[in-house]
Amino acid sequence: MGSQVTTEIESLFQELMNQSGWIQVIIWLLILISILIVGYLLLSLLFFPLMYLFNRLTDKNQSNPLSKEELLIGELTEKITGFSTGEVMAIDGMSARSLYPAQLYRETEQESGLLLPKGTKVLIVGFNDQGIALVVEKKSI
Repeated sequence: MGSQVTTEIESLFQELMNQSGWIQVIIWLLILISILIVGYLLLSLLFFPLMYLFNRLTDKNQSNPLSKEELLIGELTEKITGFSTGEVMAIDGMSARSLYPAQLYRETEQESGLLLPKGTKVLIVGFNDQGIALVVEKKSI
């Protein structure tokens, strides 16, 4: 069986050598591209588990929720009305700023359809399971 495969490969190689120059170049390029693609796929399969494990062990930003004692001051960059989702820019210190999707914290404010326009100063009370900031209006900033 091994000699039969060798014979077939030799006959294909001879057929390739009998072709014109441009066809030979195109066929060799196709063979080279095929080898590169197969090599890339094999390396991806080999290194994927290692990179997944590395990312799981070194990822320090597991989630962005605040601790229970921590409140952030923020400013709405998109309005919030009732149950809608807006956007809040958290102001941490003088220079660090982060953007989060935001919703009203109190259910009574959501049900009443309270409108907090863009530019409203708010307190970020916490984050829900989807990473959405829960905010209340800060009246005396």
